[in-house]
Amino acid sequence: MAASRPDPIEAAPSVKVSPLAQSGAKPDAAKLAALLQFEADIRRQETVEELQYFVANEARQVLPYGQAFILRQSRIGEGFEVQCASSLATVDRNTPLIHALEKNVTLLAQDHGLDQPRDFDANAVRPDEAFDEYPYSQLYWQPLLGKDGAAFGGLLFACEEPLREGEKYRAARIAETAAHSWLALSGGKPVRRLSVIDSTKKKWIAAAIAVVLLFPVRLTALAPAEVVAERPYIVAAPFSGRIASIEVMPNAPVKAGQVLLRFDDVRLENELELAEEKLAVARSRLERSTSSAFGEKDETSDIAIMRAEVEVAQAEYYYAKELAGQSAITAQRDGMALFSDRRDWEGRAVNVGDPIMQVVNPDQVMLRIDLPAAEQMSLEKGGKVKMWLDSQPLWAVDATLETASYQARQTPEGVLAFALTAKLDGDNPRIGSRGTAQVYGRWVPFVYSLLRRPIAALRQFVGL
Repeated sequence: MAASRPDPIEAAPSVKVSPLAQSGAKPDAAKLAALLQFEADIRRQETVEELQYFVANEARQVLPYGQAFILRQSRIGEGFEVQCASSLATVDRNTPLIHALEKNVTLLAQDHGLDQPRDFDANAVRPDEAFDEYPYSQLYWQPLLGKDGAAFGGLLFACEEPLREGEKYRAARIAETAAHSWLALSGGKPVRRLSVIDSTKKKWIAAAIAVVLLFPVRLTALAPAEVVAERPYIVAAPFSGRIASIEVMPNAPVKAGQVLLRFDDVRLENELELAEEKLAVARSRLERSTSSAFGEKDETSDIAIMRAEVEVAQAEYYYAKELAGQSAITAQRDGMALFSDRRDWEGRAVNVGDPIMQVVNPDQVMLRIDLPAAEQMSLEKGGKVKMWLDSQPLWAVDATLETASYQARQTPEGVLAFALTAKLDGDNPRIGSRGTAQVYGRWVPFVYSLLRRPIAALRQFVGL
């Protein structure tokens, strides 16, 4: 009967007593001292990285090997990853040799487990071209055990010949000391595993994501806003001239009939006197023509023309008199005078229709919102609006949407925006207060609110 083929992967016996002691031989004092010194040096390492580098490179003091690798259990899955290799400053896990070693250790764990030391031939577990040019074919796995007795990592020694029993004993002592230091340096958690999500959890997560994406939310947009008067009375220049003085202070209360500002009236007085003299001349000529009907020279044929000239001169006089009366502009109603600063206007020349100030009722205010055209959405009267004032950023002011312009216009900042107005709910902030308004639109799925702008930008870019 043919003999059975030996298993190329053999578990090394768990050694509790030194093989040298079992055989009755005297222990090598130099090797024992080197082992004890090496274990002491392991405990002096301050970080896990220093520990790995020290064990991989300095274990040659007590063990004969060609190259050593430090492996740690993967964060995800059941495989092991090479963390450090002797004679290498850094490990590139994409190299063929490292990739082949990790595959071999993973297969070894699946077939035999890695909680016990094992001798194996690399090509016997999983043949790979990376081992054809690698000078070390004999591998020895020495596990690093955690408190639960399971391997969280391991030492992988590549040698030309299998390790002897005494060398395996020293490898076990090194692994025990290294595992103890690793656990101490990592706070008892050498590998921070990420939980694997099974199919049931994946279904629940997918269902939760679908619920969140389909959850109804309201479209919102942020836009700059300002508190303005609801129906202001605009004080504009009635004629072209120079402002002589502003008679009220900014934001001061005014009464109906109170003088707000005065124009320089020198030109107006001169024009009034000139119009008065023209009217007197026209009347004198008319009277002379009328009285000539009883004299020798008859000028009655020019009476109609002279009467027209009198009417024109009289109209010019009344117009000049009216302009002279408007050199002092008064308030048409009670309220508060809004303008920037008296020094900005006194001595300044203005044209007909130029706005100078506003007379407003401080109790009648509204929000003026400039909604950028890029944030355009369907809005309805009565929609919800919230405004965060720059002076009160911690709480919002509620308002109700009143109107929205049909066509966008360009703001002073150069942004194309729609003009919105909203009525404030509750106490009225100070006129002129600025802030940021959040405008609420219709209800849509959450996924639509997330993808609305990217889809719009993509369509504009593609042209669909």
